[in-house]
Amino acid sequence: MKVKRMFVVAAAVGLMGVGVLPSVALASPPSGFTPTILFQADVGPADVMVQKVVIDPGGTSGWHHHPGVVIVRVQSGSVTVLDSDCNRTRYGPGLPNGAVFTESGDEPGEVTSPGGATLLGTFVAPSADPPVFRIEDDPPPCA
Repeated sequence: MKVKRMFVVAAAVGLMGVGVLPSVALASPPSGFTPTILFQADVGPADVMVQKVVIDPGGTSGWHHHPGVVIVRVQSGSVTVLDSDCNRTRYGPGLPNGAVFTESGDEPGEVTSPGGATLLGTFVAPSADPPVFRIEDDPPPCA
C-alpha cells in the first residue's frame, strides 16, 4: 500500500448524499453505504468532521480519496480496504490488522464489507468553503 489506509467514519463517501459536496456524477458511486455526520467544524486552517457510517452486507464506499486524513475505527463487523494497486487489507475488532486504519493521499481507495459493518471516522481536511472531505475517483485498472 502506498499510503496506509485507516478508515474512520467510513466515509467521506456519503458526503454527496448529505449535501456536504456539490451534486456531481460519481465515477464509482457508493452502494449500501449510509453516512451520518455527528460533528462538523471549521477550526481555522482545517475543517473537521466526525461521521458514523453503516455499511450494508456487500456495501461499498466507491473509489475515492481524501484531501486530508481520515482516521477510521471499525466498531462492529469488518471491512476490506482496497488501495490503488487493488491490494486488500481487512480491518475489524479481533482481526490481525486491528480495528483502526487511516486514509490519506491522492491515490484512490475503496472500502467494502462482505457482512456489513459500522464505522466511526474523523476527517481532517484543509479549510475550504464549502468543506471538501472526499473526492470521487474512477476505479483503477486492477478493479
